[in-house]
Amino acid sequence: MWNRRLLAVVVLLALVGSLPILGRALAADEPKLTKQEIEKIVHDYLVNNPEALAEALPGALRVLQQRQSVAAAQKAKQAIQENRQALLADQNSPVEGNPQGKVTIVEFFDYRCPHCRHVAPALDQLVSSNASVRVVYKNFPVLGEPSVLAARAAVAAQQQGGWLKLHRAMLAYQGEFTVDNLLALGTSVGLDSAKLKADMMSPATDKALQANMTLAAALGLDATPSFVIGDRVIRGAPTPEAFQALVEEETAKSAR
Repeated sequence: MWNRRLLAVVVLLALVGSLPILGRALAADEPKLTKQEIEKIVHDYLVNNPEALAEALPGALRVLQQRQSVAAAQKAKQAIQENRQALLADQNSPVEGNPQGKVTIVEFFDYRCPHCRHVAPALDQLVSSNASVRVVYKNFPVLGEPSVLAARAAVAAQQQGGWLKLHRAMLAYQGEFTVDNLLALGTSVGLDSAKLKADMMSPATDKALQANMTLAAALGLDATPSFVIGDRVIRGAPTPEAFQALVEEETAKSAR
């Protein structure tokens, strides 16, 4: 029969590390203990030795975080594979860079997101310095109604071939996004404001934005900016150097 203190330590280590370790240890000696008895041993040991829990908890949290990270990456990879057409070839999503580029970066962004604004120059630099890169933009307005209005204006601007000009203007704009302000921005970059207003509220615009929201949900995205590169989801705003490293890694993969 096992020493009960030793058994409690083994169970605690199993919680921190790997449950199969406990299974093998128990099978080796075949103790005649029920699940309830083992739980009581662990409970009593931790009550009498609280320092053991304090020592084990950081390791347990690290193990949990690692497992969650691996599971999230696997789930994202599967979701990317299942939604590759919507990510890479959606006609409603504007593209910058080389339309035939071998490396595609898909950005889910919000015009009111300061991190999206901050990362925009890094994307521009990436496109200008890499002829094989294309960037696909997905409106993902998560910061309230003004964000939704800005996204509607961006989609509507595509109907006039003026997305890029309005996109740049909205990224630089420091005021609040209202219908009137967006129409004024559109006029300032040469768009027909009447058509812009009508297209902002059209069923086609509703459909395009809803498709992006559905796609983001399938990928598990809930914040901006978020990027899809290859079979990975990148959350947050990478540095120019990090972007370049990702592009080089994807280029190497495609060359194999």
